[in-house]
Amino acid sequence: MRILTIVLLLAFAPISGQAQHTVTGKIVDELGLPIYLASVTLESSKNVVHTDYDGNFSLTSKQDFHWKISISSAGYKTESFFVLSHGNAGEIILEYGDELRELLINEELPQQSSDKQERSH
Repeated sequence: MRILTIVLLLAFAPISGQAQHTVTGKIVDELGLPIYLASVTLESSKNVVHTDYDGNFSLTSKQDFHWKISISSAGYKTESFFVLSHGNAGEIILEYGDELRELLINEELPQQSSDKQERSH
């Protein structure tokens, strides 16, 4: 009976050593709006997921924690941070990149100047 118990314990030992670890979160911009299709990458691996329409992601790996995660999206600055345990990372804010910020500023200026012209007439 002891031999059967030891064999069963040894048979299931590799399964328990390959646990899946998961981190979830939401990627938003500086205004709190969700960022669609942002890349969430577990560095030192090829594990990449993308955010859904609401900015949510779920990253799963067999790698033990103390992950370094990089988040990137066109028009935003890339952010990197460490994950020490599983669970929900909450909302992660990506800052606008210089090109997008410049576009937003330039887009606002003509609207403001046309409003002033209408008021003067």
